[in-house]
Amino acid sequence: MARQFTSRPSALAGLWGECIAEFFGTLILLLFGDGCVATFALFTNIGANNAATPFANEWIVIILGWGLAVMLGIYVAGAISGAHLNPAVTLALAARGKLPWSKVVPYWVAQVLGGFVAAAILYFVYQGALVHALSLNHLTIGQIADPNGYGGVFYTAPKPFVGTFGAFCDEFVGTALLVGLIFAIVDGRNQPVQANLNPLIIGLLVVAIGASFGLNTGYAINPARDFGPRLWIALVSGGASLSANNYYFWIPIVAPLLGGVVGAFIYDFTVGKVLEARGLAKSGTAETKGEAVRVPSEAE
Repeated sequence: MARQFTSRPSALAGLWGECIAEFFGTLILLLFGDGCVATFALFTNIGANNAATPFANEWIVIILGWGLAVMLGIYVAGAISGAHLNPAVTLALAARGKLPWSKVVPYWVAQVLGGFVAAAILYFVYQGALVHALSLNHLTIGQIADPNGYGGVFYTAPKPFVGTFGAFCDEFVGTALLVGLIFAIVDGRNQPVQANLNPLIIGLLVVAIGASFGLNTGYAINPARDFGPRLWIALVSGGASLSANNYYFWIPIVAPLLGGVVGAFIYDFTVGKVLEARGLAKSGTAETKGEAVRVPSEAE
């Protein structure tokens, strides 16, 4: 009797592949995002006679740069993992029963690791600029997390006049808006975006959040975006980035996680319930499964 062999499905087709997608999507997000921050912060006065560099140090560089960074990261990972690229998005989807809880920690690890590696790459790419900028403040590269250093190229911090409560609220509200509006954008019943334009629209959402809520804290609105790079700088600064700004590091972790869950519940139990009550089906040819930041109808 002839033997029949059944090939085993590749590990890349399951959770392992999804984590790889989350890692590289977050890596791209941080390379472009923190890259634009490096442009903003490190090249302020290299114009003629030390004049301000045209355009480089304008806030518009930050908000547009991060919006494009989010868009590109989502395009990298969207069809594989849904391109969460953000522990707050992952937690919110799990809390609403749209993602198995077993995937939450692996996704988080992949996202933070992506941010960590991206920060390491940028640290070496911008080594010369960092050393030059720090030397103007009589600091060495090992003092990058100093209050007068340039750790802010990699991680966020509140303005001196923004207290702990204000910073927490800013990150909480910004992430609630991010996640709640992502739920609205990818909801196939609610005038959904077509033609694979979800990443662009979500990128523009991040631009809007940066323009409206960005300056208080630097709008991390993503624990991996802040904590991954902060861990890298902790390695090169002897842990100083973790104690910087009176141990501020916990706010860009806790506030976005809580805000994201709240934003998801608000959407699902307000607009989502209205759509359900009206018995609306998916519009046109909309298909949420497999799209960027997908929201399938039931846990996978």
